[in-house]
Amino acid sequence: MADPFNLQTDVVRQHTVPRFLLKHFSTPGKGKRQRLYAFDKAAGRAYATTPDDATVRNTFYNLDNHPDRLSLEPLLGIYEHHAAPVIAALLAHRDIRRLTDDERYRLAVFVAVQRARTFGELERISGMISVLTDKMEAIGSTKEQAMETLGLSSGGDTKDIFLRQLVQQVSHIDLLLKKDWYLLETRPERPFYVSDNPVVLKNSNDFGPYGNLGLAVRGIQIYLPLSSTLMLAMYCPSIREQMVFVKSSIFNICSPGRRILSPVTFGLLKDWNISGGIRTIFLCRLPRSMSRITIPCRWSSRSSTCSAVKRISLWLRECWPIVNATGLARGLRFSPNSGLTCAGK
Repeated sequence: MADPFNLQTDVVRQHTVPRFLLKHFSTPGKGKRQRLYAFDKAAGRAYATTPDDATVRNTFYNLDNHPDRLSLEPLLGIYEHHAAPVIAALLAHRDIRRLTDDERYRLAVFVAVQRARTFGELERISGMISVLTDKMEAIGSTKEQAMETLGLSSGGDTKDIFLRQLVQQVSHIDLLLKKDWYLLETRPERPFYVSDNPVVLKNSNDFGPYGNLGLAVRGIQIYLPLSSTLMLAMYCPSIREQMVFVKSSIFNICSPGRRILSPVTFGLLKDWNISGGIRTIFLCRLPRSMSRITIPCRWSSRSSTCSAVKRISLWLRECWPIVNATGLARGLRFSPNSGLTCAGK
């Protein structure tokens, strides 16, 4: 493990998604190298790669103008070192209830940092600044005045903002720890996909111009694929409350006039482990919908990755028409009227 006090590195090729996570989506290749099969949304092509080469950007986490040539790469390595055995254990026993408090915290740190460390996040920050400065210039401000109002230098320091927010994740970690945690499982023939933005958000609530994709927003759903068959899900507690209410309503309909639960009804409720989340049987199969494909596709900045050629064929058949039709080729960007929206083709 890297020295936690040494923030200097000679590593040039830096992963925005850790290699250990990408390996969970890989398949054996020639020799000892693992193989990944990816799809480039922008170019519209599939290609073979490896966990060593996927999601790599040169000196991406380096503080370019720092006199001591500091980098956040060693710090990110520490977070990965703490989370890797926790994720490996989940893949082995596939039971979210076996996580200790310390393991939950380490995994929450990993999810929060992973969400903030991607190239797509840097692009979203740049897009937000661009939209705001354009609006301010449209009402009479100069570019210099707009940048000064936003607390930015005229030369632009978007990457500095990106790196600063990357290490300011304490509040986000706390929000993740307050969610209900579940594991979602699928069959190998219906795999999960990972992308260059692996932490994805979804919300079925519509809050109009205020947007609905925030860690503290009511109804938020947060997903991180851990392998091609297992996904970590973090849900707003309001979702569980709504599900409990719906289930109670169904029982009331089935048993009109009953104010005391019958033994049969109580037995069914006992299988719904409220304190530890819904039992695995209620969670281990996703609906036969496009969500497992379109949600990662929507958030990916450039590429979606899985572990077999036939899965790329499935991706092309099921997902690419949606990418073309809805303008998802560049992921989500900031809109002043509706928050995060499609970036366009």
